[in-house]
Amino acid sequence: MIKLLKKFTKHLVIIFTIGFFVFWPILHYFHVLNPLEKELADFKFSDIYFGHFQDQKLDSEIYFVDLAYKDKTTSRTEITNFLSFVNSTYTPKVIAIDAKFTYDSKISDSINKNLSVELEKENIVLSYNLVSSDNEWLKDGTELPLDYNIVHEGFSNNLVALEEYGVERFFQPRIEVQGVTEEHFSLKIAEIYGKDNSVIDKNKLMINFAYKYPDVIDINDKSSYHLLKDKIVIIGLFTKGKDGRPMYNEDIHYTPSNPHYFGKSPPNMYGAEINANIVSNIIHNNFISYYPRFSSFLNIFLSIVVYLLLLYFMGKSHRIFIAVSILMQFALVSFFIIFSLFMVAKFNVYLDLTLLGVITFFGVEFVTVIEEMIEFIESKIEDIKKERKLKKNENEKA
Repeated sequence: MIKLLKKFTKHLVIIFTIGFFVFWPILHYFHVLNPLEKELADFKFSDIYFGHFQDQKLDSEIYFVDLAYKDKTTSRTEITNFLSFVNSTYTPKVIAIDAKFTYDSKISDSINKNLSVELEKENIVLSYNLVSSDNEWLKDGTELPLDYNIVHEGFSNNLVALEEYGVERFFQPRIEVQGVTEEHFSLKIAEIYGKDNSVIDKNKLMINFAYKYPDVIDINDKSSYHLLKDKIVIIGLFTKGKDGRPMYNEDIHYTPSNPHYFGKSPPNMYGAEINANIVSNIIHNNFISYYPRFSSFLNIFLSIVVYLLLLYFMGKSHRIFIAVSILMQFALVSFFIIFSLFMVAKFNVYLDLTLLGVITFFGVEFVTVIEEMIEFIESKIEDIKKERKLKKNENEKA
């Protein structure tokens, strides 16, 4: 055991030396130009479950109303007419509007005023973006003549994607903006619906994309308005093509439910759909439990165990090492994947074992290379010692 630990220590020294002085500077310099690095960094084993095996449940409490892509005057007029008619006739519990009403001099004041009257109703929730400025979040809200003392609104950014085009796995429920606690769009929707969201803290939560929704309703399809009575209505961009993917490039995102893991192109979900899934998670109390510290500990601990096993069997014989290597690369990595999927599917618990799987698969190749490097370095050190000893003996004879 002591011999094994000494060998493991030597391997660690080589790994950290090469990693710190060679690979890290190179990868850090070229990471912007390295698409493979980005794809691997944003891939998790659980994506296999969400993309292929998860059976989505129908949440009939939420309906989508599609604005489609139109000019601002038309869109605002249609939203005003929809809100006025539906609220006076069928009264949904919540009407959430995932649209930005930015200033446009071409739009008449009367159109904006009529829209503002409807947006100030008690069951309306508006969305806004948070923008980063000088390491501080600022509100980028609606530019309409609204009384913000009575308007319900929340930020629609999830704030915790890996990067601008990263996978939307998590969302931030609350955040401090200029000394004020702002709430996520979905929390406001759930609150108006009647769900207590006070138990949801400020820490990021993992979204469970476990839900599907009734057919999308066109904003001008009055024959379907009766379905919206006492429901949550989300107005936004929902237009899909024949392949079921978003038709437009505005407000689209990558999610774990995308069946294409690598090079996730094109993005598979509109932002309003993501927010709907978050609302469903809140209403049904069905978020994915995620314990990042425990996952990190598990990855580190099991990676060390795997590497020690490789070193142990390497010292036994070449044939045994080859057999163990094949077993680890395929059987053990497969087990890690299946175990990750099982925990999500059975217990709604996300254990990120992706790093462990990568280390197990590639560790088999690296362990022999590093061992040869250590032997080469030790042989050179031994040659230097012998040469110095020889010179010392010659000097003493002289």
